[in-house]
Amino acid sequence: MKSYRSMIRKILIFLYSFKFFKRIVPSLIRKLSLSTNGKTIFLDGFKIYLHLTSSIDREIYLKNEYEKDQLDFVNKEMLNQKYDYFFDIGAYIGYYSLSLCKLVNYTAAFEPNQQNFKRLSKNVDINNFNISCHNLGCSDSKNRLKLWYTDKNKRGGSSILQDTDKEINKYDKTKLLFEEINTDKLDSLYPLKNKKIFFKIDVERHELKVLKGASDILSNNQCYLQIEIFPHLQDEILSFLDKSKFKLLHRINNDFYLKNF
Repeated sequence: MKSYRSMIRKILIFLYSFKFFKRIVPSLIRKLSLSTNGKTIFLDGFKIYLHLTSSIDREIYLKNEYEKDQLDFVNKEMLNQKYDYFFDIGAYIGYYSLSLCKLVNYTAAFEPNQQNFKRLSKNVDINNFNISCHNLGCSDSKNRLKLWYTDKNKRGGSSILQDTDKEINKYDKTKLLFEEINTDKLDSLYPLKNKKIFFKIDVERHELKVLKGASDILSNNQCYLQIEIFPHLQDEILSFLDKSKFKLLHRINNDFYLKNF
């Protein structure tokens, strides 16, 4: 049975390499029984459990990779500089944590969505990796907030509900899904000083509150950030980081790379 599934995957990957099939293959996966159950696949250095109803998971399944340019850049940085901590904030199912945990002394992954967190924990367990998993959202206070998303199969893009977020107004609120989550300040969870820390922040428009909740860490440690920033928030967040003595080094799409040392 495993060899049969492996053969099917190889055929789908082969078809996906052709431009004509780029849109057809992911749609085919969703319609086939392939998408009804989780799939564990082997990548370079780790295993990962995927749900093929998710577009991100299908990309990993078909390409054997995710955000390759970003991870290549981060890998190079981590090999050049020895980091004490890696904070994966908005970890989803742990792809970044699984890819990078062996390059640092300590990895912490933060994922507030309950279903995503279960899969994150499963991926850490099946690899027996030393990653500390937190089922909460990083923010500027210890609180109980709401997470919203448009589709139960697209939880990789879930967002914390906040008054300033106009994105939610694009959708029919009666069709949105909501989930209560816990939040806390990173400063409270990890009161660190004189460490070298790499951050990956992907939190769907909640970036500024994450940064404000980590102000002590950012002031008292050597920090390197990979932070995804949507265009309408870039001026505000980059201005905040500039005042916090961070210098912009690189950019890949909406992912910005900055450090304070």
